[in-house]
Amino acid sequence: MTVSLVGAAVAPTTASADTGDRTRTVDCASLYVSDSGGTVHARTRNCTVTWGKNIHDNVYWQTVKFQLLDDDTDGVCAKANAIASDSGKSASFSECDGVWTTKTATLNGRSSNIFIRVAYGSQSQHGKISTNIGAPSGF
Repeated sequence: MTVSLVGAAVAPTTASADTGDRTRTVDCASLYVSDSGGTVHARTRNCTVTWGKNIHDNVYWQTVKFQLLDDDTDGVCAKANAIASDSGKSASFSECDGVWTTKTATLNGRSSNIFIRVAYGSQSQHGKISTNIGAPSGF
């Protein structure tokens, strides 16, 4: 009786290094702005803030993402701002075509909260609706 032993060679795998990036995503409220007559002009939906940090480099960031709609295509555009409260860094958005449009911005630096504001036109007298999203513990 002959016994044959066949071995399979396994190539070593490369260990993946931990980049140090940690993130946590938080949902934020949908917003809308109407005029004094009740006509809705601007809306947001599917809003999230992803809080990020790198534990090796001590680098922080926040990524704001939402959809913006100019609900009343009357020539006055929907506007939105995302503002990092501590640094004052911000991103501005607009939508003028009556189509839900995804807006994304990354604000660098550490912040205790992100403030999101929605309005319509440059001198909106009604609305200026906002939400404030606080940083999760550790971010």
